[in-house]
Amino acid sequence: MKTFLKLAASLVLMGGFLWAAFRDVNGTLLVEALQTANPLWLLLSAIAVIVSGLPRAWRWRILLLPVASNISIRSAFWAVMVAYAGNVVFPRAGEVARALALERDHPTGISAILATVIVERLLDILTLLIIFGVVLFFAREQIGAAFPQFKLEQVALLTLPIILFAFVFLGLLSARGERGLSIFHRLLARLSPRMADGATHILRSFLQGMRAIHTVEGYAGILVSTLILNSLYLFAMYLPFYSFDLSYNYNLGLFEAMVVMTIATIGFVVPAPGGIGSYHFFCAGTLHHFYHVPPETALAFATSVHAVALLGFLLFGGPPLINLLWHKKEKK
Repeated sequence: MKTFLKLAASLVLMGGFLWAAFRDVNGTLLVEALQTANPLWLLLSAIAVIVSGLPRAWRWRILLLPVASNISIRSAFWAVMVAYAGNVVFPRAGEVARALALERDHPTGISAILATVIVERLLDILTLLIIFGVVLFFAREQIGAAFPQFKLEQVALLTLPIILFAFVFLGLLSARGERGLSIFHRLLARLSPRMADGATHILRSFLQGMRAIHTVEGYAGILVSTLILNSLYLFAMYLPFYSFDLSYNYNLGLFEAMVVMTIATIGFVVPAPGGIGSYHFFCAGTLHHFYHVPPETALAFATSVHAVALLGFLLFGGPPLINLLWHKKEKK
């Protein structure tokens, strides 16, 4: 029942965002805009998205080193592809799927692998909030006017200190090791011994996933891989500008691509399957309200970029995901 309710809620979100994105769009003009798109630039965008799995796999492998030093970037890459495909089917399921995919081929302990997945996702959120802060600095009024109902500025300002506090707290805790966990458990046990036991167990898993960060190579590798990863995301958004002549007609460049990428990524944070609907809403809304791109062209852009990315995820991640599910069925 719990799983059914989660799926139903995600489908309702998807339907609501699809309605909000398409409700005022002229269908004929939308089809015409889609037909004028140059598929070459969309293909290059899809390739950039798939290739971005390599720096993500590299970063994840750095976090995995204290847990399992024998995992290759290739194995981590295919597990990341499984995650991408899994998130298309069911929101957030991909993160568990990639941990299961890696653990199947490299038995290490699912809790240890999941700990590194959580830390890796925290790094993504922190990076997104930092980029969003830059965008907010230059386009604060535009964001407020385009999406007044979501209070994006307030959400970012509230979330950033929480994430920073989490990293500082975990960093200090990992520096103290078991002694720090013991102090934390003793303090929390005054409120609830049961809560203290559960929280300490979770934190121990987190710390296991953060051990690789406390080396010079770990810091450097995570920084470089994160920069490469987000650069590929940026080019995956920038290249389709040429597909729809947005660079020429509306003078959109790399900075504008970063703005659109950052706000459109919120569509993937929303728990809708594969960001369907929510991505279209935020991506097309940014192009239309910020840069005065006609709504039909903006939605055609969002639909095309989203579609080629999802097709790439399913093409590369679908077969190993099906193999994983079949393997678990046979094992069961």
